[in-house]
Amino acid sequence: MRIDWAALGQVAAVSIVASVVFVVLLAGGVRFVSAAKLRTNQGGSGTASLTVGYVCIGLAGVLVLYGISLIVPQLH
Repeated sequence: MRIDWAALGQVAAVSIVASVVFVVLLAGGVRFVSAAKLRTNQGGSGTASLTVGYVCIGLAGVLVLYGISLIVPQLH
């Protein structure tokens, strides 16, 4: 049995980077939506923050769907 350590390292690096990107997108989305709601409650306009928040959450969802499409063989 031969282990391809370089390939294992690539998989580990991509997994870590994808996890960090997902967490940053999701946390940023929640933060922006929360900030927009606070701004709206104070009488201001939180439209830009709300839009950015929903875009971040949507991108996190697209990242999850892409990962699922890579795992499920029927989607290839």
